[in-house]
Amino acid sequence: MRMTFMHRISYNPHRPTGLHVDAETTAAFTSPDIQAVHLSLEEYCPTPLIELPGLAARLGLGRVLVKDEAHRFGLKAFKALGASYAVSRLIKEQFAAEGRFVALAKDFYRQTDLIRPGQFTFCTATDGNHGRGVAWVARKLRQHAVIYMPKNSAVARINNILGEGAKVTVIDGPYDDAVRQAAHDAETNGWTIISDTSWPGYECIPRWIMAGYLTMFREIHDVLTKADRIDAVLVQGGVGTLAAAASWYYNIENPTHSIRLIAVEPVTAACLKASIDSPGGEPRSIHGESNTIMAGLNCGTPSPTAWPLIKQGFAAFMTVSDDICIRAMRTFHYPYAADPRIISGESGAAGLAGLLSLCEDTTMSAVRDKLGLGRTATILLLNTEGDTDPESFGRLVRST
Repeated sequence: MRMTFMHRISYNPHRPTGLHVDAETTAAFTSPDIQAVHLSLEEYCPTPLIELPGLAARLGLGRVLVKDEAHRFGLKAFKALGASYAVSRLIKEQFAAEGRFVALAKDFYRQTDLIRPGQFTFCTATDGNHGRGVAWVARKLRQHAVIYMPKNSAVARINNILGEGAKVTVIDGPYDDAVRQAAHDAETNGWTIISDTSWPGYECIPRWIMAGYLTMFREIHDVLTKADRIDAVLVQGGVGTLAAAASWYYNIENPTHSIRLIAVEPVTAACLKASIDSPGGEPRSIHGESNTIMAGLNCGTPSPTAWPLIKQGFAAFMTVSDDICIRAMRTFHYPYAADPRIISGESGAAGLAGLLSLCEDTTMSAVRDKLGLGRTATILLLNTEGDTDPESFGRLVRST
């Protein structure tokens, strides 16, 4: 069957020769304790970096590598990397200001008596994975969690959060409305917001969340040899926190060569692409309701703390349709040749959806050449989630 591609791509006209980052962001990303905090979690284990030579050959590429976050902490998604680090920094800063003892980063999640039970109520908005990560951290520390979700949130994702002992409130509106409601109720009730998107006056914790994602990229670097070269990384969009971490890592922390970063978003929720297309490349919101199966990327507004890193560090921004995303999920699940199977949820497969669009659409040959996606290129994909909604996964992947 011939696939109809419904994508758009924009090149970044605002990319400078080097990144200029404010002192607060630099301090968050250069903190020496990020991986130490994660190592203090008993569930910590580096997730696998999987090579798919059969897929690479089929797409006319040198190598395709997939960082498989479906194995992270038993939660089937990467988001708890950010939540766990941000909560540790929050408590460390608060205790230090009060002159109280603060556990070393390597011991933080090992000292179960560090905080008295119920001292904090953590609050956030989520489409599923970030909220579950916050609830998981709260349960580990014997704290409360209140999670706000947009309408039409999958029952399985709601139950995942409830299973961590959190309270879930589903609002009658999209993700951005859930963010506003969570912020309002947290201020009213004295709760602590652990949001992965920022707004004026609330920037510190989102920076720590972005910094927590660096562990993922450092794990990738740890298993690559000096001879390995990554030419392009396709990164999921959303509010931009993961993309910002990728920009920092590949442009500042490990700028071994000019890697091309490509943001991938749903056609109906492409706030990063809308921003790069705006006059001056300033942040723009997508208004109205968006319907996409990529729930974790169904976000209408870029995070202000993430956008400067994305604007300066990404080469291109592209959109993908739901049908191509389903095709990508199936490609991971029914691999080519002897490639291993990868369980990838709707948002997790977005990067591969972008790669399929670029490599299989005959009208994209000039784009492939411009981005260097040739027969010797090594492409990195991030499988950011597994089957976090098993019913939807089964329906989309196994249906004919």
